[in-house]
Amino acid sequence: MSLTQLKSLFLETILPTWGASGFDERRGQFVEHLELDGRPQQDGVVRTRTIARQIYVHAHASALGVAPPSSLALAERAFANLHRVAWVSGARSGYARAFDRSTGTVTDPVRDLYDNACVLLALSWLLSATGKEGYRRQIDETIAAIDRTLQAPCGGWAEDSDGTLPRRQNPHMHYLEAALALCETSRTPTYRPAETGAFALLQSRFLLGPHDLLHENFGPRWEIADNFGSQMLEPGHMCEWVWLTGRHDALTRTCHDEVRADLLTNALRIGRSGGSPFLVDQALASGVPVVPSRRLWPQVEMLKALLTQDRLAEAETLSSDMLASYFEDVPPGCWHDRLDLDDRPIAKTIPASSLYHLWTAVADLVVHDRSGNEVRHRDMEHRQEALGPPSVSFGRLA
Repeated sequence: MSLTQLKSLFLETILPTWGASGFDERRGQFVEHLELDGRPQQDGVVRTRTIARQIYVHAHASALGVAPPSSLALAERAFANLHRVAWVSGARSGYARAFDRSTGTVTDPVRDLYDNACVLLALSWLLSATGKEGYRRQIDETIAAIDRTLQAPCGGWAEDSDGTLPRRQNPHMHYLEAALALCETSRTPTYRPAETGAFALLQSRFLLGPHDLLHENFGPRWEIADNFGSQMLEPGHMCEWVWLTGRHDALTRTCHDEVRADLLTNALRIGRSGGSPFLVDQALASGVPVVPSRRLWPQVEMLKALLTQDRLAEAETLSSDMLASYFEDVPPGCWHDRLDLDDRPIAKTIPASSLYHLWTAVADLVVHDRSGNEVRHRDMEHRQEALGPPSVSFGRLA
């Protein structure tokens, strides 16, 4: 029942809270975070990726019919604001990395793969929720901008328009996520090449061989070296790849069962320490924590990975543990975003980025529950057909 509780908490309390406290009505834009007491962010600087992910959450929830009535209007208004302020036109176009929602000015003009991938994800569900062709044109413009502005050797894309090092798997993972969403929502082959190319990087660049760990940081030609921080690993990302690989297999009718099993096994092996059910943020291959904390988002990604692998009993237990730790003694619609290794809250804010992670798990639960109900309904119809028409009782005849 803990999975049902988590879904209900999100849909009934968290999502409405972030649609109210998390939206700056005066300026028509979402905020970067809430304060620990539930008040909105005080300054105005926001990252494009955070805004795009909130747009995505409200658009996707609206498309599934589980959002408050105002959610889609908020998402559309926020995207119009984002595009007006952050889109950089010209030969090296794309969305700038950060801006001040209070003044409407760009504070970081760099075009970053991570941010633009998140915008694509938002656009995929805006198009699905509204059917407006203008969003399709912006999808195509954004993909073209990524390919043009972030060209890079040896496959994949540059980290950003400045060619920053190290190159990271994480932005590429989120580009795959956006491409998957485009394929799943458009139901056309248009975006299959982008999805196929992004997924191929998993085994050609990020995993160096069978049963290997997922690597995070690389040199300009995808080389592994300590000076690029290649020894640092993130169990949460391993779990995220389990979820994305499952979606890739469902889309393409391929099978990467062994890859998914290895990713989850390695995540649990190096990510859990000190008897905790939760994953540390970063660790070495030996399992020694690099960062002595456990954010909420890796736990949500572990939950999604367990569900992807049909380890439902473990998912229920993890969900119960999360509810008892991350969601206790917080304002309505909020959470403890970071715990130390003794499970004490240490976060300074409640980042909106974790809203996105929570929603992706809840969205899967919503879709799964609906699919189960449809299957049960069809089974009942088939059983009834086999039995023949229902008999009429004497009471109804009387």
